[in-house]
Amino acid sequence: MPDGLDPALAERIGTDLADALHVGARPLTPSGWSELLATGGFTVTARRITPMALLEPRRLVADEGLAQALRITGRALRDPTALRRALRMRRVFRRHRAHLGAIALVARPATTSAG
Repeated sequence: MPDGLDPALAERIGTDLADALHVGARPLTPSGWSELLATGGFTVTARRITPMALLEPRRLVADEGLAQALRITGRALRDPTALRRALRMRRVFRRHRAHLGAIALVARPATTSAG
């Protein structure tokens, strides 16, 4: 975020995420996600954006429930490698929090006009 994000900054965020997550992360702007869906033949009918809260304690409890959040935390505390990895991911999310968010899109197949 935002839609007019500097491409160099977007590249840096993608690199930081890929390094921390160990996957080929490709973050997109809200318009980028809509364009990707349009390319796939969909029309976005609704969009909601919220701040990035992944790996934040409140979000973990909200998503998983208190008991499961405590189990996840306990497992991470017993596995130093997993704990370091989770904390590294969280640092990257926090470092780029001004430009990362969660986006939910509702899309439907685009209709084509015959005739």
